[in-house]
Amino acid sequence: MLRLIRTGEAVTRADIGRVTGLSRPAVSLRVTELLDRRLIVEDNEGPSTGGRPPTRLAFNAAGGVVLVASLGASRAQIAVCDLAAGELARADLAVDVEEGPDVVLPLVMRTWEELLGDRPASLIRAVGLGVPATVEFAARRTESARIMASWTGVAIPPIIAERFPVPVFLDNDVNVIAIGEHRAVYAGQADDLLFIKVSTRIGSGVIAGGEILRGALGAAGEIGHIPVRDGGGVLCRCGNTDCLDSVASATAILRRLRSRGYEVKTLADVVALVRGGDAETMTVIRDAARMLGEVVASAVNILNPAVVVLGGDVAETFQPLVSGVREVVYRRSTALSTRNLRIERSRLGPGAGIVGCAHMILDHVLSPEAVDSPP
Repeated sequence: MLRLIRTGEAVTRADIGRVTGLSRPAVSLRVTELLDRRLIVEDNEGPSTGGRPPTRLAFNAAGGVVLVASLGASRAQIAVCDLAAGELARADLAVDVEEGPDVVLPLVMRTWEELLGDRPASLIRAVGLGVPATVEFAARRTESARIMASWTGVAIPPIIAERFPVPVFLDNDVNVIAIGEHRAVYAGQADDLLFIKVSTRIGSGVIAGGEILRGALGAAGEIGHIPVRDGGGVLCRCGNTDCLDSVASATAILRRLRSRGYEVKTLADVVALVRGGDAETMTVIRDAARMLGEVVASAVNILNPAVVVLGGDVAETFQPLVSGVREVVYRRSTALSTRNLRIERSRLGPGAGIVGCAHMILDHVLSPEAVDSPP
């Protein structure tokens, strides 16, 4: 019934009765329950066809809030959102996620408290985080051995629930970004999507049939740890050599330029070199694009997405990288898998993680099972 009201398929009690076949008393009882939980509101301003206009029902996005955080390796987007995934307050912070949960999580929780302001704690419906680690979603626990040791095996929900006693959801950071891009940009037009985040590290999120694909233990999408050819024997964090993450990420680009005598501290320095037409810098970017494109081409052959979205600092900063990936994918993937394939840059940018986190939470908070459970 809530879904019918949220989507506008049924906006009066009579509509609900016709669509569901429920009796008037049954409809009235369920509507009253939804009103009591502040999930819907009544609107008496509906159009009339003669006589007293029917009372219209509308989803109450202001009936609660969710706390969300999308953590990257070096930055975090933290927000309070309404029940329609709309941002009410937001903070973007520099963080070093490798300082570990004992440092990062208290910072996130303090920021939520600041963003909540005068809003009562009773409005908080749930909390959701995206973290740059492999996450066993069902167990709501990070599983990232050899990648970020301080986060390995951490059960984050109990830590958060001590301060905010509501359901807490956890997923990989690129998964929530993929959810955000899909829901906000491609819903209804592309239900098979591959999101590639090219930033300090490289990862991917896979939307298949409109749903995020997590795999048996949450390890789906670890595209950054696929070895590439001609990588130069670079040792990766995971212990293997020439992983995509170690040769084509922002970290790898900066390392290669420094090894060639360039004094570059951030991507902004690399941007200045590209804008100045520096040939060697462009060669490094093109090499990264080639290696990334080869791995993405294999993923396209396996997954056959309708769209590949490239996001993260590197993809959003360097158009030549996006063009290079596009060229390699169309050349190396099968003709059928690329017939209608689109390869695009992220449209949401850093905000995608917040949108995705909010939808991840709301899919559960507003599910029939959650709505039917005792308050």
